Amino acid sequence: MGTNKVILLLLALSGALVAWMFFGLDPEFRHLSGAGGFLDARLSGYEADAVRGLQAALADPARAEARDLLQLMYLGPDLVLPFALTLSLCLLFRGYAPGVVLYGRRLDVRHAWLLCLLPIAYGVFDYLENFGFLSYFPPAEPGPWLAENLPNVLPWVTRVKFVLLFVSALLALRVTVFSGRSDGR
Repeated sequence: MGTNKVILLLLALSGALVAWMFFGLDPEFRHLSGAGGFLDARLSGYEADAVRGLQAALADPARAEARDLLQLMYLGPDLVLPFALTLSLCLLFRGYAPGVVLYGRRLDVRHAWLLCLLPIAYGVFDYLENFGFLSYFPPAEPGPWLAENLPNVLPWVTRVKFVLLFVSALLALRVTVFSGRSDGR
């Protein structure tokens, strides 16, 4: 199977996972939790108060289904999505960046590998965010330091994650669609 087909399959998988998370799991979680949807699905962002509010709602013994759905989300589709997106973006950079002129400089293979650092950083931040959610929300029992600091850190981790994803996606568009290549790639 060619690299382009792998990239397309990874992007299709990512799209399917995002659709499942946003249109399937998130509305159900919003209903079950009573405190809104998944925090990282709030594209407008969230603050520490929202983290604490969701933690308080999930601590309610009557919200067991919401806790189970939260764990399903972060140990299911949101475990695969960062890997699929990171890999597809790195393959795009590796395959399409060499030869493209970016900011007045022709890129070679080593530049493509450097561009891969952006989606890799996105993937790391997405997994850090998921780990933070799983460590903070019930049934987890975070220690005193985590209980005090995670609500303040998680919103920033999410913001950095989205910035890295956005910049990676823009660069991927730049080197693939708007590259000005005439070699048929």
